[in-house]
Amino acid sequence: MSDVLSQYKGCSIEDLPTPNFIINEEKFDKNCTTMLNNVEELSGECGVPIKFRAHIKTHKTAKGTLKQLGHGLPLAKRTTRAIIVSTLKEAEELLNYQDRQCLDYIDDITYSLPCCVPEVIPLLSSLSRRVDNFQIFVDNIEHLENLKDFGRPASGKKWSIFIKVDMGTKRAGLAFDSPEFLSLLKRLTSSEIKEIIEPYGFYAHAGHSYSSTSMSDTQNLLIEEVKAVNSAAKVLCSVDPNFDASKLTLSVGATPTSNSLKLDNKSTLVKFITAELVGALEIHCGNYCMYDLQQVATGCVQEHELSGFVLGTVLSSYASRGELLSNTGVMCLTREASSIEGFGICSNLQQVLKSEDFNREWYVARVSQEHGILRSTRNWNETTPLKLGTKFAVLPQHACITMGQFPYYFVVNSQGIVTDVWVPFQKW
Repeated sequence: MSDVLSQYKGCSIEDLPTPNFIINEEKFDKNCTTMLNNVEELSGECGVPIKFRAHIKTHKTAKGTLKQLGHGLPLAKRTTRAIIVSTLKEAEELLNYQDRQCLDYIDDITYSLPCCVPEVIPLLSSLSRRVDNFQIFVDNIEHLENLKDFGRPASGKKWSIFIKVDMGTKRAGLAFDSPEFLSLLKRLTSSEIKEIIEPYGFYAHAGHSYSSTSMSDTQNLLIEEVKAVNSAAKVLCSVDPNFDASKLTLSVGATPTSNSLKLDNKSTLVKFITAELVGALEIHCGNYCMYDLQQVATGCVQEHELSGFVLGTVLSSYASRGELLSNTGVMCLTREASSIEGFGICSNLQQVLKSEDFNREWYVARVSQEHGILRSTRNWNETTPLKLGTKFAVLPQHACITMGQFPYYFVVNSQGIVTDVWVPFQKW
């Protein structure tokens, strides 16, 4: 997208075409720095190393990934070389970028979809050659059989697997106290499987934490995540008493639960980690670098922390029904929702770039394909209707899905001046 950058670099946000997606780089950097430092501080409180794995699925860009890893962030107290991806394309394109730029910043990749089926395993095998550490998800005994039938991956090493633990989301994974989980571990520890596959650790994601409403709620769920993977590790040790649980990585996190690390009082969490944990703890999360209204609804984030928004234009006005028409329809906002009303909160551009005092006067009340209908939270006669042609920001309900609607993102500074264009590795 060098042609887009050459055309718009140095331009004001007011001069950009709409709709488009905008990233406030200073807020993005601050969000990345805060999460890295929170994990580092937890490690210090516990007196043990705690890993961090950055999920890059929200923006899917190379430059954004570098920041999530801690590069170019002068206030970050640590860096990491570990990521998790939601598509194989993300991993492949990030490694291609790393090769082209002669960089060496990623050496540990986890693929988050449990898909050890014949169609996909050769692709996983090929990718395993490109990094020192490559983990795949397993949550079905047939996954083990498929990997065994394929044989060792192209790297020549054993398959390294994260066993997905379901601790309430009921999306993927197995409950650690289920018969299926026990059967999977018994098969995993059989001699013929051991020749091909080795457990890297257990992985849990409290997706249901998105319905929380306070950081105390999400901290409790983080503790439950940690307990779930720890219990899973103990089950493995009961199946194979000779297994050294200290070698396991116990990976937990979602952005809401990881945000609970902001709390000053983490005594219960620290006590469990120091006294009960049998493996090495890892925190993983991804949306934190951007944030969105779903995160605001959890009570862990405020609107001014959101680092991205959709840039739209007011196209028409209908005083008789108290509504405005914009070009921010479903194709750039999606139909995601949360406890916050509407499909996005509208803001003037200066407010969204700088202010910590958000006025929720306008929101996107309805969407069709290209049309967005804006309504005011107040009576029409009490509002100051936006003039036709006015450009405004929409804080999205779900940044990950919203960003997937755009071929590139304009990166701006706090003055709203374009400094870069990031291109995502989208689709599969």
